Amino acid sequence: MARKEHPEELSAEEAAAGKGRPTPKRREQEAAHRRALVADPKSGTKERRARIREQRAKEQQAMLNGDERNMPVEHRGPVRRYIRDFIDARTSLGEFALPGSIAFVIASLFFNSNPNVGGLIIFAFYGLVFAAIGDTMWAMRSMRRRITEKFGADALGRGWRLYSAARLMNLRRLRVPRPVVKRGEYPV
Repeated sequence: MARKEHPEELSAEEAAAGKGRPTPKRREQEAAHRRALVADPKSGTKERRARIREQRAKEQQAMLNGDERNMPVEHRGPVRRYIRDFIDARTSLGEFALPGSIAFVIASLFFNSNPNVGGLIIFAFYGLVFAAIGDTMWAMRSMRRRITEKFGADALGRGWRLYSAARLMNLRRLRVPRPVVKRGEYPV
C-alpha cells in the first residue's frame, strides 16, 4: 500500500484502523533500552572459556582423526585436502632440513678447531637449505598446475602457498592433520 503524503488524505477506515496499540510513553521506552553502563566481566567468563576449550578439543581430535567436518576452517575443503594429500605423497627435502640443521650444529661443535672442515659443514648446511627451498618451490609449482587443472583457476584462494610450504617443511610424523595417504599415492 502506498503511503500518502498528507494525513488529511487518509480515508475514514484507514484512520480508524490505526496501529492497534497505544503509543508507549517515553519513560517506558527508555526503561526498556536501559542497561548497566559497565557489564559484569566475570558473568559468563567460565562458561565462555569452557565452550572455547571444548571446541578446541573437538578440533584437535578431528585433526588427529582426519574428520574434516570438525577441523578448523583453514584445513577444510577439497582443495586443502588435495594439497595435504599431494604433499604427503611425496618425499621433500624440507622434511630433512630440521634434523639436518641439528646434525650440522652438533658437527660444527666437534670440528670447530679445523677451519677447513667447519667451512665444509657450513657450505653443506647452506646447500641443504637452498635445495629444500628449491624443492618446495618446485612442488608448489607442480601442485598449482594440478589444482588449476582439477578445480579451476579460482579454487586456490588465499593462503595456499604458506599452507603448503609449512606442510612441506615439516616432518611427516609431526604434520597435523595427520597424513592419510602413503608415500607415492598421489591424488587423482
